[in-house]
Amino acid sequence: MLKEKSIIQICIVAVILLLPLAHLKVIFFGMPLYSVEMPIVAALLIYGYGWYRGEFSPMRKINFCDPFVIGIILFFLGAVISFVANPFSLTGLGMLKMWFVFPLLVLWLWVETKPTARNMDCILLVWLGVIAVSAAVSLAYLFQGVLTYDGRLAAWYASPNYLALSLVPGVLLAHYFYFHSPFPRTRIIRPLICLMLTLLLTALFFTHSYAVWISVALAGLLFLFLDTADIPSWRKKLAAIFLLLIVFGTFVLFELGSEKWQALTQFENRSSFASRMMIWQAAGKIIYDHPILGIGLGRFQTVYLEYQKYFLPYLEWAVPQPHNLYLAVWLQTGLLGLVGFVLLIARSIYILIKNKGRESVLLLGLLVLYLIYGIFDTPFFKTDLAFSFWLVIGLSLALKSETEL
Repeated sequence: MLKEKSIIQICIVAVILLLPLAHLKVIFFGMPLYSVEMPIVAALLIYGYGWYRGEFSPMRKINFCDPFVIGIILFFLGAVISFVANPFSLTGLGMLKMWFVFPLLVLWLWVETKPTARNMDCILLVWLGVIAVSAAVSLAYLFQGVLTYDGRLAAWYASPNYLALSLVPGVLLAHYFYFHSPFPRTRIIRPLICLMLTLLLTALFFTHSYAVWISVALAGLLFLFLDTADIPSWRKKLAAIFLLLIVFGTFVLFELGSEKWQALTQFENRSSFASRMMIWQAAGKIIYDHPILGIGLGRFQTVYLEYQKYFLPYLEWAVPQPHNLYLAVWLQTGLLGLVGFVLLIARSIYILIKNKGRESVLLLGLLVLYLIYGIFDTPFFKTDLAFSFWLVIGLSLALKSETEL
């Protein structure tokens, strides 16, 4: 019979399996419960039963003086205080639940199960498999001609950028499992991983998401540079980096004649870059007026429209997020949340650099990927992206020794 810890880990795996369907929900007593939240509820019930039997001891090993824990607390408290200090909205309350409460519950449950290195590999492998299936299904949309108005692949996601960001961790994960497979039959696994990578790169190309391309190229270079365990030879390392640059250059080469590329390189007034510049200016003005408490979760669209009088002509009207992770964190969690976020990221990077293992290099690459992309967009304030971010943080935390937890 499975123990409570194993069942909880299975529930966490179920959360990852449901990430592409995170937008699906059911209504209980007027409150939405999203697909990724259902396994968490089940895990909490199992945890409660295990605690009753003495299998768990909540809060027993949490070091509240650890900068990692302090960062999480400040980040969460900043979001709560900013939400409470601004006009109430059910949407904002739901965002607090989806982006903070439930992901943090997963983080806590994950640490409570005392995961081993093999548990981590299983989680990462499931994530790669989910991404590969998502890429294959996305290409089915492409073959059926289901594209956005400007010819980009978005599949069932709200935008091509969201699809690209959900797929791009698979590039680093594929490299990791190609060289570090937990299965003995690498002759079978490696061709399968190459197929997965081909599907991923094809889907990523047709999203035409330049910010994701740049982010994965830079994060990939860092990943290959630091990966001394899987690619110890500098000759092989340089060959891998050269291959990465060829792939990135091929993407750019095929994009040179596109309308989007021309608008970007010629700095047209209505290009995506010009729109982002205007949005960032508006976000900066909002921060100047609300520097301490921010404006609360889910209120950027409303407040942004109130600032149109300062930035005529307004190039974008439907803007739920400020297209910059750091501006979004400051605006929606206040100065306290921003400090907590920076502390959390800094501590995670310190842990990963100090650990120096294969998993550490992979997680550092994924974290850098999110941070670079955060310059251009918000890879957090969406349910599946928030869970992915906290997944990387949780796996980083699991690399700490028991004496450090």
